[in-house]
Amino acid sequence: GRLTDGKGKTIECKDAIFIMTSNLASDEIARHAIQLRNEAEDISMQRQKGNIGDLDISERITISRNFKDNVVEPILKRHFRRDEFLGRINEMVYFLPFSRSELIKLVLIELNFWAAKAKKNHNMQIEWDRQVLDVLADGYNVRYGARSIKHEVERRVVNQLAAAHERSLIHNDCHINITVNDPSNELLRSDNVTSSSPAIKLQLLKKGKVVGDIPTLDTERNLHSNF
Repeated sequence: GRLTDGKGKTIECKDAIFIMTSNLASDEIARHAIQLRNEAEDISMQRQKGNIGDLDISERITISRNFKDNVVEPILKRHFRRDEFLGRINEMVYFLPFSRSELIKLVLIELNFWAAKAKKNHNMQIEWDRQVLDVLADGYNVRYGARSIKHEVERRVVNQLAAAHERSLIHNDCHINITVNDPSNELLRSDNVTSSSPAIKLQLLKKGKVVGDIPTLDTERNLHSNF
């Protein structure tokens, strides 16, 4: 076929591929996918215990034909109201919420980006404990996708680094470790730290040894752009 724009210009579409995106049924798809992943993770845990094999099942989640026909199709038909339009769509690709391993990878990408930036701009060496990845991954919001991970890293880590640098608590050429207060440890527990929201803190290191914790700072202001 061909397209004609508002000025009468004709565009031949013989060899074109059109990709259309939509948020229609996104909530339903997200709920369904999360349910499937939870079920798959339960099965994976059983397999890790040796009851059954194939540990990668949680990474291979697909939307069932029944869900597409009975949930997604009616939503599309109510919106577009024309079966002939939907019939011309060759294939539908469903974007599912991230799995846990994918979230960890996203957190690592963000932390590595900021660590490289701190090294380049301030010659700072930044590292982190493994538990930090899990805590930041918990900030994932299905509705906002990967952006929620980006914002979580900036809010809980980068703003804190920027605030410490702004107040001269950390300096160029320093070595910093990002760690997590263990909420299960009564000696570390405080009123504003709960089991669902462990506090992320910065440690100033010297030759691999902790020199001291950097005070937790009020980082509600957006500081990371200057770091």
